[in-house]
Amino acid sequence: MPSPHSDGELLAACANQEGWAWDALVDRYAGLVYSVALRAGLSQEDAADVFQTVFATLLEHVEGIRTPQGLAAWLITTTKREAWRLARRSQREPAASEVAEALATAAAWQNSARAEERHWADRALIAEALQQVGERCRQLLTLLYLEPGEPSYDEISARLKMPVGSIGPTRARCLAKMRELLRRMGMDEG
Repeated sequence: MPSPHSDGELLAACANQEGWAWDALVDRYAGLVYSVALRAGLSQEDAADVFQTVFATLLEHVEGIRTPQGLAAWLITTTKREAWRLARRSQREPAASEVAEALATAAAWQNSARAEERHWADRALIAEALQQVGERCRQLLTLLYLEPGEPSYDEISARLKMPVGSIGPTRARCLAKMRELLRRMGMDEG
């Protein structure tokens, strides 16, 4: 279950050396860091090394993160740099044909990596906004969009003690709040 705390709250708790907050932060961003490392062409073992290095770096700099809403971008950048550093250390001198092939692969990877990174960054921003939108909206949006099995309006009405006729208008207001929060956090409209 995702932590109900925002990135800012988790970073502040990490700065106070509260272990639960560190665990929640690592859980929230583990998939992002691994996906960026693997997309860089690293093996599972090397991706695990990069993962440890990135989170060790985060722990060293936890008090210096000034914009918690930019944490996902910071992690992506740090992971890319560490993956490139590790790849450079383990490379031998390539032949000209290998360079041409690598450049073609890199261009293809870059396009797919951007989409993957965007996906994980967007997921992190959505999770953050969901924590800030308010309890009633969080409950409703979770039931409508994140609950397995897509509960009916009747089920949602019973669980939230909300008239069935209020679900649609409340959903519209909650989604408007989410859009505004996400816009302020820097998420593109698309």
